[in-house]
Amino acid sequence: MRNPEFALIGTINALGKKIRRFCDRNAARLGLTGTQGHVLCFIFIVSQWQDIYQRDIEEEFEIRRSTATGILKLLERDGFIERVSVPADARLKKIVLTPKAKELQPLVIREAMAANQLLRSRLTDEETATYIRLSERICDTIT
Repeated sequence: MRNPEFALIGTINALGKKIRRFCDRNAARLGLTGTQGHVLCFIFIVSQWQDIYQRDIEEEFEIRRSTATGILKLLERDGFIERVSVPADARLKKIVLTPKAKELQPLVIREAMAANQLLRSRLTDEETATYIRLSERICDTIT
């Protein structure tokens, strides 16, 4: 039984660890880490209607520039993305999916959808909405 004084933070911490391990196990089947799979999934979806830049990754995942750089360098090294200069601003590098990534796209998206479905499987739609709303409020409290 958790100490009631620390139950919330303990539960959040335990959930985060379990989700990271779960995502890492699933992504490993595709030769990725959980973080790489999550970032690729974001790029797959959002790049359909807008160009993606490193700052988009930083904002979406609320990570530091150095962390985003590390993730993107590994994705580039492993042949999943390329960073292409933008003619209007040489400092900007657009993130472009490679044929290797596009080949993996249906599998990554299917895994992400299956993971999301599993996480929602024991919750009603109302409980899911409540959980998301409460989690966002907690996030806003500690930013």
